Amino acid sequence: MNRGVEEVGRIFGDVGLGQFHVSLSRPVERGDYLAVDDEMHGRVLCQLDDLKRKSDFDLERAGALGPTDTAAIHESLLGLARIVGYRDEQGLVKCPTIPFRPGSHVFRAEEPLIADVLGLKHRANSGAYVGLLRNHNLRVELDINQLVQRHVSVLAKTGGGKSYLLGVLIEELLRHRVTCVIIDPHGEYGSLRFPAEKNGGHARFGVESQGFARQVQEYSPDPSLNPTAKPLTFSLRHLDPRDLLVFMGLTSVKTFLAPLKQLVERVGASSPEYTVHDLVRAAEGGEGAIAETLHERLEYVEQTKLLGPVGTSLSELVKKGDATLINLRGVAPDVQELVVARIASTLFDARKKDKIPPLFLVVEEAHNFAPQQGSAACSRVMKAIASEGRKFGLGLCCVTQRAARIDKSVLSQCNTQLILQVTNPLDLKAIAQSIEGLTAGMTEMIQSLPVGTALITGGGYHTPLFCEVRPRATRHGGESVQIVAA
Repeated sequence: MNRGVEEVGRIFGDVGLGQFHVSLSRPVERGDYLAVDDEMHGRVLCQLDDLKRKSDFDLERAGALGPTDTAAIHESLLGLARIVGYRDEQGLVKCPTIPFRPGSHVFRAEEPLIADVLGLKHRANSGAYVGLLRNHNLRVELDINQLVQRHVSVLAKTGGGKSYLLGVLIEELLRHRVTCVIIDPHGEYGSLRFPAEKNGGHARFGVESQGFARQVQEYSPDPSLNPTAKPLTFSLRHLDPRDLLVFMGLTSVKTFLAPLKQLVERVGASSPEYTVHDLVRAAEGGEGAIAETLHERLEYVEQTKLLGPVGTSLSELVKKGDATLINLRGVAPDVQELVVARIASTLFDARKKDKIPPLFLVVEEAHNFAPQQGSAACSRVMKAIASEGRKFGLGLCCVTQRAARIDKSVLSQCNTQLILQVTNPLDLKAIAQSIEGLTAGMTEMIQSLPVGTALITGGGYHTPLFCEVRPRATRHGGESVQIVAA
């Protein structure tokens, strides 16, 4: 036994290669890190995955006690620990191939061992500092290259703090001059421009208030509802008939593409500067069900006011090292889908041709744009970006409070997951199915995570870890509206 290191218990019972039971003599929380000395490999890092009290106070004894009686209760605090591993001479994390001996001393792990085995280190050029390891002063920095190359999901129940955590992540991306486009259905992220008010929590985390006004630009299809945003429109003449079908909400390409193409060519021949209204008028005289449908859907497109003679240019929308907010606050859900479909398709095509810098596409309320049940106008391109975007330097970040409602093929492609408190059984099941290495104990802990603590998987780390999210450097824009004054 090493002096100066706190012993917290002993190993007992049958001992496996991946986990062991420990009888605890000191209070230890579930999720805390432990250490055991191995005969061959030295000190090995472990984590307490489950915890229970065992006593001799059974139902019969409890029933025999009177209202004022006391009882001598013999109890034991027992834990189930998971072996995380050790660093070998090549710097690889490995687990012992021979089980620990029963009776071995179990210690509270010291921070140098935790940092070494988990890989917690300062990444000056590529690290996104999101917080501190739970119950420790060790910085958790996500590998930005992995975030963009392998996609990210941010999952939490309503009020769990996902918008706050996403704000922290975007701050780090802006500090590292990572180009971002953010689909913002509720207009929450304009606050990234403004520094946060200082509070006591900033000192512990080493966070200084900072705004990013020079790196944040904002667009909206409806600037009348979002006066801080520039108008977002799409050029009609830059759309081919197949793209126009998407705006019209028509998925049967075989049925509608040829007649729509004929209509566009006819109008374009007589009026090169044609508008959507010109297409509507030209479709009025058509006969038959197909012609009537085209007319009806073109009228719908005209009402959305998304298509104009000159649209927002790609060079305006994507600026290297900046974040572009697509503020959809107050915009109808069907129109939101059209906007996301067009922007995502344009970004994907532009990255394939290397017309724009590598970027990170952040989609809030992602279950609305890539639903598991049914379909949205942007479903197909969202799936394509999830499966192929990493090849072309287009990273995807899906943010949702309903993990069970987002397309499983999209969620499964997100190799970095930031999970705050989730209590819905269906959402928990979807999370457990999409994450490798998530234990039953971790799944249970997700249900009771305090606000501000996240479970992080991926992001450059080989094992899931719990992180206390750092304070925002910028103002948080996602607070709930107060109905009654406190």
